[in-house]
Amino acid sequence: MLHATLKVMNRTSVVFLSSVLIFVVAFPATSFSQSNDQTAPEISAVEISEVSNNSVTITWETDEDADSLVNYGLQPDYGIVRIPVADRTSHSITLDDLEPGRIYYFRVVSADEEGNQGISADYRVQTSGSAQAGEGLGAGNEDGLGDGQDVQVGDGPNRDQESQITTDTISDSTATLRIIEQINQITNPEQLQEIVNETVKAIQGITEDLTIVGPPTVIPETNTAVIKWTTDREASSEVIFSPTASFDGSNYAYSQQSTGGNTTDHEIQVIGLDAFTGYSFKVLSTDTFGITGESRNYTFKTKATAPNIRNLRVVKVEENAATLAWDTNVPAKALVEYQDQTTGAQNSVGRPTLSTTHQMRLADLTLGTRYVAFVTAENSGGDRIKSQPIQFITVKDIAAPIITNVTNESTLFPGSESRIQTIIEWDTDEPSSCLMTYQEGVAGGTDSFTIEKEQVEYKSKHVEVVIDFAPATVYQFYLECVDEAGNEVKSENFVLFTPIQEKNIIDLILENFQSTFGWVKNIGG
Repeated sequence: MLHATLKVMNRTSVVFLSSVLIFVVAFPATSFSQSNDQTAPEISAVEISEVSNNSVTITWETDEDADSLVNYGLQPDYGIVRIPVADRTSHSITLDDLEPGRIYYFRVVSADEEGNQGISADYRVQTSGSAQAGEGLGAGNEDGLGDGQDVQVGDGPNRDQESQITTDTISDSTATLRIIEQINQITNPEQLQEIVNETVKAIQGITEDLTIVGPPTVIPETNTAVIKWTTDREASSEVIFSPTASFDGSNYAYSQQSTGGNTTDHEIQVIGLDAFTGYSFKVLSTDTFGITGESRNYTFKTKATAPNIRNLRVVKVEENAATLAWDTNVPAKALVEYQDQTTGAQNSVGRPTLSTTHQMRLADLTLGTRYVAFVTAENSGGDRIKSQPIQFITVKDIAAPIITNVTNESTLFPGSESRIQTIIEWDTDEPSSCLMTYQEGVAGGTDSFTIEKEQVEYKSKHVEVVIDFAPATVYQFYLECVDEAGNEVKSENFVLFTPIQEKNIIDLILENFQSTFGWVKNIGG
């Protein structure tokens, strides 16, 4: 009679990938319905009812209606045959197209309508007949079946054949010790490295991919960012990143790693970042088997440097106005909120442009009234800071205007008679009427000339256009301004240089000849 022998394999020899594959294929669609049943079917009476050269029939029982599935293969990374309908307690599946005289590994799986899955122990069976040349019988002893206690199982259709099943665990310790002994005898580093490489490849081939669970969490600060993520098993922690503006989509400029060992909860503080800058990054984790998992590309933006208000002061108080000035450590927008301490009336004035030096004039105030004011600075990232209060009392204006930002620019307009146009600009801290006085040279001795105004205008920005200056000449000038209260101020002396008149090509040729031949000066005489 033909004997078919089955053995229960060591559970550790079944790869993770098989478990995942069984779950995906065998899990019925009804597993997502609402049910209180959370008990998997109990599998019993696993039998080999028929063995031939090319097929094996496997039967088993379950204590409730369930579907039928067999994982099988020449190696423990099983294939699958399945009857997907969960409508029976007695199960039978025939594995066809097998090879004669070969050992096949298998286990049976059944899931009920609620998706509760029962999985049997791991077995192996040898088909009848003789193996083809070059094909071994598989792992185990010399007969390829291994040791174990034989247990008689039920008869199948071929009643002249006797089937047996063995449930001992296969021990791989002897084979492992032999491999270790052989490795210890190798002294060539290149051969050892090759073994390591092949071992890693084998592990990677049978081990589940390392999974990064969900998107990373980013807590950005001004020059740092804390990045957190989770993996499905313990692994290392690494963040690779680049400024988004220079990132090419694949090559990251920087990398920071954790030295805290493997973990499932990862956290790295990325340092050395620029304020208010976008960054692209990816997280990576590698387990002890060299399996690496990585996220997709994500982005974050660091915070802008928080503004700091410095040197807040009242630079001028008038009858119905006051001027405040201050500085900030970073470019910021400006807002002044102020309140009449007599009436409680509140008002505000602001400027949306970014600057580090600020000056704001509060107008329409009441003479002889105390005011309290607060300055708010807002950086480009929207971070705000508010100053301590500053107080002042409006009084009769006795302060002269303040002249600032004096500039000049001269332009030469060539022609038969070259003309010079000079534009002089300046600011005053309050509406004022100004006059400009100039004279040629810096040593004095020439008459000065004041540009008169047809009508008096009070304004804070001033411009004067002069067209009477000669080319290649030095001039000095000063400004006189008076505010609406009659307070006058005279600026310091400023110096300007008008441009040199350019010569045309005929003039240059004649000058060249004149320097070479003295008679040229008589031409046209």
